[in-house]
Amino acid sequence: MKSGTPITLAEHKQIMLEILQAFASFCEENGLKYYLDAGTLLGAVRHKGFIPWDNDMDICLMRPDYDRMVEILRERQYKLNDHIILERPENSLFCFSKLSDTRTKLIEYPDSWPEENYIYIDVFPKDGLKDLSFKTKMVCKITELLGLLLWFNKHSIPYWKEKKKGLKKWIATIAGVFVKDKNKPYRLQQKFIKWYAKRHPLESCEFANTLVNGEFNRICHRNCFDERILMDFEDKKFYGPKGYDEWLRVLYGDDYMTPPPPEKQGVHDIVVTWR
Repeated sequence: MKSGTPITLAEHKQIMLEILQAFASFCEENGLKYYLDAGTLLGAVRHKGFIPWDNDMDICLMRPDYDRMVEILRERQYKLNDHIILERPENSLFCFSKLSDTRTKLIEYPDSWPEENYIYIDVFPKDGLKDLSFKTKMVCKITELLGLLLWFNKHSIPYWKEKKKGLKKWIATIAGVFVKDKNKPYRLQQKFIKWYAKRHPLESCEFANTLVNGEFNRICHRNCFDERILMDFEDKKFYGPKGYDEWLRVLYGDDYMTPPPPEKQGVHDIVVTWR
């Protein structure tokens, strides 16, 4: 395909589906359990595939399998195949991984804070939480803050310094002097999560969530992910959590089977082409 040729939404979805197929095969070969997650899980349940207006994809693994996945792919130079790679947080703005198709170019926020990527699917770790106490809430707040600091270090500071004037440019210039190690918030977050996991192993925890994002308001019982079921997705089948109903109610409310009105059917602001 000629470089710069636009990729349609239908083509974008097909590429994400191919990434997921390759990853599902990799997981089966290596004894790893993945799950459809978030909007992708909702799409499987409500639409038997992609949410019609959506243009991203989310999957997750429980923390032990997520860490094993990273280790296995590290030995393969983070290559799933000749054009799909695992992008680690050290090389991105977020505290989770992405599976990316290197044949493509995707620019997020093209009219505000442009960020160049590939077409990708998000891969989240699910961590255990002991309970719903104030202490647990503080654990989530700390991980959320460190994730925000990673974004600020790697996106806001460079962007403000280059594009903005006045106070934001001044803040970015001063902050840039002190922020030499842009990945430090991510490493601190991972150390903190490992410390918490040693005190509260996943199998002994009653609850689970995407701790790298904080998300104290997005917690479900861990046993929602104890078993998997095959779910229809487009013309394929992929695994989702057997306890999907509880998880989707947490994420989208009790009425999750009802699509939102047209004015709330938003998509991510992106421009996508072939490289």
